[in-house]
Order: sequence, then C-alpha cells, then structure tokens
Amino acid sequence: MRNFQENNKIFIGTRKDLFRKLYDYNVKVIGIPVDNDYAKTIELVNECDGIILSGGDNFIDEDFLLVKYLHKNNIPTLGICLGMQTMARCFSDLEEVDVVNHKLSDSNGHYINIYKDTLLCKIMKTDRIFVNSRHKSAIIDTNLCISSRAEDNIIEAVEDSEKKFFLGVEWHPESLDDLYSKKLFDYFIDVCNKYCSKIFP
Repeated sequence: MRNFQENNKIFIGTRKDLFRKLYDYNVKVIGIPVDNDYAKTIELVNECDGIILSGGDNFIDEDFLLVKYLHKNNIPTLGICLGMQTMARCFSDLEEVDVVNHKLSDSNGHYINIYKDTLLCKIMKTDRIFVNSRHKSAIIDTNLCISSRAEDNIIEAVEDSEKKFFLGVEWHPESLDDLYSKKLFDYFIDVCNKYCSKIFP
C-alpha cells in the first residue's frame, strides 16, 4: 500500500478495486505499507506466497529495495502501473518520461500488442487486447523482457521468464471485469498456490 493525499490529509492504502478483485479468490490478503520500516516490510512479505505491487503516483527508495528483494528471492510478483514501472526501472539506468495521451478513463483505453513467446502471451492466448489507461509517465527501456507495447510504442508490460512469476503491466486489470483481466489474476493466483508454503488458519 502507498501514501496518498486527499483533502490535505495523508493516508496509506490502495484502490478498493484491487481488494475487490482479490476477494473473488480463496486467498488471505495482507496490506503492506511500502514506506514502513524496511525490516518489517520484509517480515510481512515473507509471510506471503505472492506480492502485488499496486499503482501510485511517486517512487520512493523502498520501492526499489523491495522489488530487488522479490526478484532475488523468486517471489511471485505482479506489478500494476507504478508497480510495473518500478520493476522496469530496477533493471534500467533510465528514468521514466511524461506521457500525455495515456491518462484515459477505463472505457477510453487503447489496444496493446503482445509479443509472442512471452509469458503474457501465454496467459492471454492472443497478441492484441484492449486495456484501460491512466498513467502519466512511461518507461523508456529496461533490461527485463518487454512483452507488450501500445500502438504508439509505449511499453505496456515487462517480465522475467526465468522467475516463477515476475510480470508487470502498465494498465489497471483490477479495474476491468473482462476475460483478459481474469486470465491474468487466475494465472497469478495459480502460481502462488502452486508454490504455497504458508498455512493459514
């Protein structure tokens, strides 16, 4: 979960869309504040079988420390929007750039092209889907595998096929009730269950 400001007050949280999406599955959800004491963050992360890096507006140092830890320890990770950009920037020396034509509503999104022989293509079983778009910045390049781009060449997904699941998407699948969002969450939850090592009451 991330800091956000509303009515001149600072809160910690994430979009309710994400919690609502996860409640469709038989999983226990733990909210972890990213700017918590880092040792405590890792303690909570180690209780989980998978991590979702939610969207947000600003990077903080702990974002990159956490992503490097997740990658090194092969913890299933799904990045969304800023979460995906954090994953990409951990493996690049380039910063993100501002974009003006991707801050759209869920109903006014755009198509993305998915590259064959990627995990994303395996999950979606197609090479082109329609996604929502509400990000104000974009990643220029990364040493991760780029698995999707928008038609204007903006990077829309990155992944590392050497890991159990290390995939980030620029759009917000938690806010869409379509087949492709379901496929993405189904696959991620299946991977988490496959490698499940924690037993909850």
